[in-house]
Amino acid sequence: MTFRRIGALCGALVSVVLLGCGDDDPGETQVVAEEPNKGIPHLGVDGEFTSDPLAVACPDDPRNPGRVVLGQMREFSFYSDREGAMPLAEGCGYAYEGFAPDPHYFPETPESVWLQFSLTAGGDRCEAFHYVIMRPPHGDGAVKHMHLRYGDAEASFAGLLGMSEGDEDDADKCNPWWSVYCSAGSEGCDI
Repeated sequence: MTFRRIGALCGALVSVVLLGCGDDDPGETQVVAEEPNKGIPHLGVDGEFTSDPLAVACPDDPRNPGRVVLGQMREFSFYSDREGAMPLAEGCGYAYEGFAPDPHYFPETPESVWLQFSLTAGGDRCEAFHYVIMRPPHGDGAVKHMHLRYGDAEASFAGLLGMSEGDEDDADKCNPWWSVYCSAGSEGCDI
């Protein structure tokens, strides 16, 4: 008798695992976020990028570093100027914390996914960049571009992602939290 009950329970469990609980609409296709640049070394987070001078007003917004240097997903440096002569924070160490879909553009735009990094080492100047999210370097040819957002230790990944919800009244203006960075020295990379 005990064996029959165990067998019945096991059979029911297998049915639920294989067939599901019946809550999903069988006609609805669910879009699943995929890690961008999968298979590319360091997920493409490597190299030097400068703010795009052709992105209206963004290069002049003090919240957008002029140059960002990414070292194989582990070490980032931020400079206020495009030339990299005025450091904001250098040699900041990071841990990759996975990726998350953009709350505004995903799933309509499946590639709209942000990589998330948290600070693990660096001086006091690195604290302004405690949390960093980025749309990783992407694009065709030599001119790649990326998008970057950051916040201090009081920020959060959810807060940085939530900036995508932005003010619709400013939709035609440059949103500095959608800053565009080109391969170093390039411009017009988000065309």
